[in-house]
Amino acid sequence: MLRLTTLAALAAVAGAASRVPGPVFGLAAGYSTSPPADRLAGTTPDDTLRARLAGSRPTSSSARATLGSLVVGYFSARGLPPVQGALTVTDTGLVFHSADGRFTRTLPLVGPVRVSAEGRWRASAVSLGYVDPALGRDAYVFRVDGGVFETDAPGPLMEVAAHPSWLDRLSSREWTVERALIGDRDPAAVRGLLEAFTASPYADSLYAIFGRPERPAGVIGQRGRAAGRLGEYVASRDSLSLDPARMTSEAQLRHTLAHELAHRWQARSTAQLAALWQGIPAIRDPRRYGYGNLSEHQAEAAAFAVHFLLASASARDVDGELATLDHYELLVPGTRTLSRYFAMQPAFRGHPMRATLTTGRPR
Repeated sequence: MLRLTTLAALAAVAGAASRVPGPVFGLAAGYSTSPPADRLAGTTPDDTLRARLAGSRPTSSSARATLGSLVVGYFSARGLPPVQGALTVTDTGLVFHSADGRFTRTLPLVGPVRVSAEGRWRASAVSLGYVDPALGRDAYVFRVDGGVFETDAPGPLMEVAAHPSWLDRLSSREWTVERALIGDRDPAAVRGLLEAFTASPYADSLYAIFGRPERPAGVIGQRGRAAGRLGEYVASRDSLSLDPARMTSEAQLRHTLAHELAHRWQARSTAQLAALWQGIPAIRDPRRYGYGNLSEHQAEAAAFAVHFLLASASARDVDGELATLDHYELLVPGTRTLSRYFAMQPAFRGHPMRATLTTGRPR
């Protein structure tokens, strides 16, 4: 859990926060990086953002009560594993600060002003996606621009999700466009990035878990791009391809590599994975990658599990890390089971949580 000192620090810096120049997190493997046509035209998908006519008078008391409020929870940007932290509601957006102080991002409270035959209107940028009781208490999963925010104490986010009239009086800000990790006009640079990345210590840590493909990683082809893939693994050739020119961060590139290598392990461990997967529920969120697709769900759970183990490799607060694992599991069921399984592998022999994960007892 967040300590009180951490919460105080988050609250202190929230008012001074501004939009970071570029995104830190991007899309998860398999998601499309291209903004949908209706977003470019000024509208947004019905299941994420709702339109509201902008013309009614704002409720000042409601705005005063909401602005400046702090909501503790977990932010999952573009399908990536959740980051613990807090959102502050400000008149310039939702400002997220991670608990470790390494990540700050400002998300829009409301869409820019648009004009139609019916009048001026603004799309909602925050909506309640669903409520999940899987952790033994209600977890509220809100859709925000570029991801979801999950919390068990939603407070002012419920007000914002209802699109109160005062949102329409805030300054209009255009949707931001995420920048690519690398340009696609220089194929040599793209290949060079891939060669360096797949030979990095991070990649080596994944090979120790999933094995190394026989062929060097390639750049995804036009057919894969047309299908919206950021990566793909071809079992018959034991090869994988990535598309870093359509990714927006190293975090996204790392996650995509883990996801595709998980498919390699999956193809070689069918019976073992089937045994491990007994009783694992389906992904609840229809917008999360792996929903309704067992193979992709399993690969995503494996990537989440490895991310958790690597992120907690120097853990001191075991109970706190176990609580964080619950939130990984909430978004992608099966993460906890695969974390326990991978913790038994030689690659994690010295992990501080190995005994706790594999036996349930502290070391």
